Amino acid sequence: MSVVSVAELQRAWLAVKDGRFRPDATDLPPRRMHAPQAGAGEGAPWNPGVPVLPVLGCHGSAGATTVAVAVATTLELPVRVVEAGPAGTSGLTGFATAELGETGSGWVRGHRDLLVLDRLLDGYASPDQIPVPDPGPQDGPVLHVLDAGWPMGTLVRSAGWLSSSVLDADRVVLVTTATVPGLYRLEGVLHELDPLPAGVAVAVQGPKRRRWPREVASCIGPRTSSLLEKDLVEIPHDPGLAVRGLDTSPLPGGVLSAATTIAQLLQLASSSIHHQKGNPQHVR
Repeated sequence: MSVVSVAELQRAWLAVKDGRFRPDATDLPPRRMHAPQAGAGEGAPWNPGVPVLPVLGCHGSAGATTVAVAVATTLELPVRVVEAGPAGTSGLTGFATAELGETGSGWVRGHRDLLVLDRLLDGYASPDQIPVPDPGPQDGPVLHVLDAGWPMGTLVRSAGWLSSSVLDADRVVLVTTATVPGLYRLEGVLHELDPLPAGVAVAVQGPKRRRWPREVASCIGPRTSSLLEKDLVEIPHDPGLAVRGLDTSPLPGGVLSAATTIAQLLQLASSSIHHQKGNPQHVR
């Protein structure tokens, strides 16, 4: 049996990471991962001057970005959606109807109707490396919807503006699916968030609660159970949206209706937002 050196193992591992793991594979350039920028990292503040609403997906592909843009859309006000997830996870790429391009600070900006849509240009190894979002437009939004995009366990153990924006928020939307893993993940996120902010909306994608399979209903944890009676918002599954993802098509009516319920539950009516404009955005 031949002996493999440490150097050979390291080269093999790097090849796997870059996609070069078959003899006939095409060499791919390594994915760009930025080092922390000035203005990122531990202690970097983000003070947008208006309320921030974090939207947290309890697991991958839960639908957090869809819920974020639906809530922003249903308000019919100038709202900014900031998507801060890891590389390769952006759901905003096809949603904008007008792309303004790179901002020069690590972000890409787009527009759709009254919405400003900001997403990361490249990937970062951890939340505390992400650059602080650019200033909003001069005719500024009245609300920032923050699609955090990182696992809750990672956020609570990180420093920087993204973690503090989530942990210090007075309202939050948690998005999951009506599945056994989805409800287990929801319970875990509630544990990580403890103590909970004053306003919580639990958005569950799938059938109505009364039609949840027995296996799903039986795995509801104690923290989840205490919220479902008054804070549950049912997000209907839309087959077309599931296939296409977010694009320039109108959002499904059922999703917008659920987003309206979230806005009402969290008191995001226009009068409430305008009342808070200019006040500190993170108040418990």
